[in-house]
Amino acid sequence: MILYDADVPSPNAIVPRLFAHERGGLQFEAQTVALSTLENRSSPYVTEVNPRGEVPALRFNDGRVLTEVTAICEYFDEVAVGGRSMIGETAEERALTRMWTRRVDLEIAEPVVAWWRGGDDAEAFYRGNRILSPAGRRDNRLIADRGLNQLDDDLAGRGFICCNRPMLADILLFGFLLTMQHVAPWANVPGRKSVSAWFERMSARESMEKAMVSFDGAVTL
Repeated sequence: MILYDADVPSPNAIVPRLFAHERGGLQFEAQTVALSTLENRSSPYVTEVNPRGEVPALRFNDGRVLTEVTAICEYFDEVAVGGRSMIGETAEERALTRMWTRRVDLEIAEPVVAWWRGGDDAEAFYRGNRILSPAGRRDNRLIADRGLNQLDDDLAGRGFICCNRPMLADILLFGFLLTMQHVAPWANVPGRKSVSAWFERMSARESMEKAMVSFDGAVTL
């Protein structure tokens, strides 16, 4: 299988990287796609890999292509050799992980990115390749702030979001907050003590530094 990875640590691209490094037991080929020059918005990427222009994407050995970061991570979890599942080892763990993954995605990750996409920097970067909504910028920040405030309460007394170790929900949210911290510093502030402490725990993990480097060529983890 081939993972199409980004040349920069974008929010979506870094999530499967983080997941793969944490999960281990994986072998695949990787090709780097230059988001920095919008290679993902033109041929051959949109004609041969993903017509939506999204990165990452995962090509199976039979030629079919899987997109969406949570789907890619779940597939990695299924095919990894050895180690512990980061989706869950019981029906209850899997259900809780998927619930929390959806919550942090809808309530925090997506509105933080949508907030950035409402600004001038995003308009200049995309150059018409994505429909932006600057009118919703204030609302998106309020939605994300509300989600972060709720998560701060939810995390009180807990080390990680839904289990006693990092799971997909942790990887997804951390990947987004990490890569957006320079453009959206308001998303992780000391006043949210539980979220801030969780972010520091995640930052200290060995896989986090490795995930800042794009996959390229033959990968064995």
